[in-house]
Amino acid sequence: MARPFRRPFSAAIFHGTVLLVAWSAFGPASAAAGDGVDFPGAVAQALRNNAGVSAAGYGWTAAKKDAQAARGNYLPRLVFEERFVRTNVPAEAFAFKLNQERLLASDFADVRNFNEAPPINDYITSFTLEQPIFAPRAYLGYVMARREAYATGLDVSRKKEDTVFQVLTAYLNILTAKEYARVAEQGLSDAREHYRIAEVMERAGMGLSSDVLRARVFLASAESIKVTAESRLAQAQTGLGLAMGEAGGARVDVSAPVPSLPETGTLEGRIAAVRANRSDLRAFSLRVENADTNVSLRKSDYLPTVGVTGAYQIDGQDGIFSPDNHTWRVGVGLSWNLFDGLRREAEVARASAERGKTRQYYRGAEDFAAFQVTQSYLQVEEAARRVEIARAAVAAAEEGTRLVRSRYENQLARMIDLLDAQTAFNGARADLVRAQNDLQQSRAQLEYASGTLLSWALPESGEPR
Repeated sequence: MARPFRRPFSAAIFHGTVLLVAWSAFGPASAAAGDGVDFPGAVAQALRNNAGVSAAGYGWTAAKKDAQAARGNYLPRLVFEERFVRTNVPAEAFAFKLNQERLLASDFADVRNFNEAPPINDYITSFTLEQPIFAPRAYLGYVMARREAYATGLDVSRKKEDTVFQVLTAYLNILTAKEYARVAEQGLSDAREHYRIAEVMERAGMGLSSDVLRARVFLASAESIKVTAESRLAQAQTGLGLAMGEAGGARVDVSAPVPSLPETGTLEGRIAAVRANRSDLRAFSLRVENADTNVSLRKSDYLPTVGVTGAYQIDGQDGIFSPDNHTWRVGVGLSWNLFDGLRREAEVARASAERGKTRQYYRGAEDFAAFQVTQSYLQVEEAARRVEIARAAVAAAEEGTRLVRSRYENQLARMIDLLDAQTAFNGARADLVRAQNDLQQSRAQLEYASGTLLSWALPESGEPR
């Protein structure tokens, strides 16, 4: 006869343990309905449909147009103007007649021809050309705008890398959710077997009714865990759909494992290369250069501006197609601000302070990037060790459960002992799934922190132009 048990079994222990593992193993993912998508396909669709990537692309286009506009400040400027004027203002009437070559000697016979000038029409057509020759402010402004456009392109690259990281995280979450659902199914199958054994032992007169009830409660908990696992899988698929830019909470399943991530390499090598690999740091360095150039831009206000101008004008009294006279002018101009109330000095000092602030922010960003790489690298090492430990724990728990079940069938152990062993076995399998997920996630985080995730996902991707 089975020995009386000494402590009550609570199915909530098993339920809570596995549920906690489920919550920690899965995060938001995204997916769309259908047969599933592989990782390259998910990345390609995300980069096409993701709203953040599209918005960053528009921002890059705007920055390039700003550079083109700044370039126009030192290119020739040609203006066409057409005017019609009717006036009897004496000075203007005299000037119009002079421009039209209609001024006669008889007009000087009577002063009233000037003091009481009759109304006169003038159709004025003019072309004006202006060309800066020495305009340092315009040139430096173009240099800064062009550099900012390139930095914005690097921002787009980093935004794409953000999106790839989101897709990869969601993709891994789905794979982990599927693996956890498989583990839950295994636990449910084991619970059913324990319930069957308890019933057989009771019918044979070698077991207790309480053992059957305990096994039935354990089976109900396993069924609940399976339902939770299926729900987490659906949430993960919805998350992947979001990362891919799918609308309406669509679910996307995955059809293949994630391609092998690059080798971790050495921590020192990754830290040394992070400045060259991280597009956000490269964009930041360009903005530091712009802060330096901005000081030169402000100092350029101490220099003169030199340019040439030319104009061609047609005057006609009867209409634009009946010209009376054609005139032109050319000239060279110099503008030099000698004193402006010390505003230039204040602007130079302000630009210098902004330069110092930008440099310090950049130094902090570099240090933080190195910290992120170090943190991710250590997490990879930790996760790899936990995977090894979890695998050994699964093997031990599986053998322990087998032995306890054999002892129970031979009336040498209690049902509570068997269920305790099974709970430990289920927890070990769930821990292994979580550890494997953590390892993949930490390796993905390491590539993202190092700035190499985009080049791994899209080897053909190039630098912004």
